[in-house]
Amino acid sequence: MNIVFSIILSVLFTHESGSTGVGNLNERHQAMYLVNLVRNIDWDQEKVMIGVVGESPVTAELETLVKRNPRISIKVLENLSSVTEYQVVYLPDASNSSFFTTQQEIGDAPVLLVVDKRELVARGAEMGFYTEDGKLKIAMNQGAIELTGIKVSHALMEKAALN
Repeated sequence: MNIVFSIILSVLFTHESGSTGVGNLNERHQAMYLVNLVRNIDWDQEKVMIGVVGESPVTAELETLVKRNPRISIKVLENLSSVTEYQVVYLPDASNSSFFTTQQEIGDAPVLLVVDKRELVARGAEMGFYTEDGKLKIAMNQGAIELTGIKVSHALMEKAALN
């Protein structure tokens, strides 16, 4: 499984954007990253739930990717009242205020908060997407991940920029 993950990440890291439809491709890549994050983390439970805060085009991509995977479920979170019931929470279009509100709701729960801005990873999110030289990349806050108690594979850590 790590070989497949490495191949997918290699394709994602080497993709050059700049053509029409990059937004859709970027959303597909974000969805692929999220699904592969789930696959490369040692979860204590059999079913992993990904909550997407608010409406996002990434949600449709996620639902397509996990259609035949009964281990992963996707749900759009209209509010944050049940955010600690999820193993992964994705906060697309994150602003500072939405990030801090979500972070406060999660508290000390073992939830992996994934954002779409690298600077929010430096402020405490466990993982985040960013674009560099037209390529989608992922940043990881190793200290924040360790505080959650979530065990991330070494293969994933090697592919991510560490903050």
